[in-house]
Amino acid sequence: MYMRWCEKHSYKTELISENASEAGGFKEIIFAVKGPDAYRMLKFEAGVHRVQRIPVTEKSGTDSHQHHTVAVLPEAEETDIEIKPDDLRIDVFRASGHGGQSVNTTDSAVRITHLPTGIVVSQQDEKSQIKNRDKAMKVCVRACYRKK
Repeated sequence: MYMRWCEKHSYKTELISENASEAGGFKEIIFAVKGPDAYRMLKFEAGVHRVQRIPVTEKSGTDSHQHHTVAVLPEAEETDIEIKPDDLRIDVFRASGHGGQSVNTTDSAVRITHLPTGIVVSQQDEKSQIKNRDKAMKVCVRACYRKK
């Protein structure tokens, strides 16, 4: 829903992380929205949203309620927060999930732990360890900015 809204309003989106649910759908999706006044336009979307619908599998027509949590954070400027390399533990490991070109054969997934706060960020969407490390660092900086 938010991705379609962003497209309609000419905002660019970048998928940062997604975790699929075992029952179909997603447990969590993290994405960045880029464009003029993106934070100003979306900041009031933060909170818990109730979605009411009638599932296709429901034969009696009973509606279903789901609750979704939306967090909207401003992107931290590099000058806003300083993370010391000594405060990070960076682990690399093999990505899990569907196979495919070298997903399960190379250590491309990255886990960054910010030791002072205990924040742990794991990233495995990209084939490249460098790209996964960059994405994980962005999420780590945002999380540290939020705790600040």
